[in-house]
Amino acid sequence: MGNLGGGELLVILVLGLLVLGPARLGVVAQQIGRLVGQLRRMAGGFQAELRDLVDDPSIESLARERGRQAVEASPEPVVEASPEPVVEASPEPVVEEAPESDFDA
Repeated sequence: MGNLGGGELLVILVLGLLVLGPARLGVVAQQIGRLVGQLRRMAGGFQAELRDLVDDPSIESLARERGRQAVEASPEPVVEASPEPVVEASPEPVVEEAPESDFDA
């Protein structure tokens, strides 16, 4: 919605004027303006709450503590090194003969 230019807004206003008429266009424009204002206030409130949560040092310390506990609780992976790589020989391909047919060409 942020990409509406002057031309697009003019087209929307002319269409609104044709569809709604001059009397109802003002009322509808006020209602839309109030709705957009409420949405912006709600979005700003959500952003402020999220910013406060991200900047909260107690959450950061809690996350670090849980990360340490998870690392301490997980066992160390055991890696066994084999002295030589094991290479298996591929078996010989089996070629089956076609069954004999009653028809000779």
